Amino acid sequence: MTDHPFHFTLPIAKADGALRTVWGWASVTVEDGRPLVDAEGDTIQTDELVRAAHAFMAHSRRGAAGHADGGEDIPAVGTVVESLVASPAIQDALGIDLGQEGWFVGIRIDDDAVWAAALAGDLPALSIGGVARRVAL
Repeated sequence: MTDHPFHFTLPIAKADGALRTVWGWASVTVEDGRPLVDAEGDTIQTDELVRAAHAFMAHSRRGAAGHADGGEDIPAVGTVVESLVASPAIQDALGIDLGQEGWFVGIRIDDDAVWAAALAGDLPALSIGGVARRVAL
């Protein structure tokens, strides 16, 4: 098996000017009880997303303003300051049912040009990228 890149893009849910922070879903794995299929026809299991989100928060927390092919380094424009993977267990513990499972984040944007673009609606979504290994289920 080979690793393959993936990208998810989801709308920004909220922005706060005083905090220079935007919030939204970084990834959704299940919606209305069904696995969400990405543009390449793949799905991510929520337990795998939990592991990936925890690793990202432990080792990076870096927000960038785009994706690169081939692993080029993109300058950081902000920092992930909030992170919650809304798994079934977490939703049960909180006494909520969101109708979906996934990773919700808050990103503080430090770059003035990127913040202005977000406020102007030119960057209306959060997008994550990564590399995954395809496995047959």
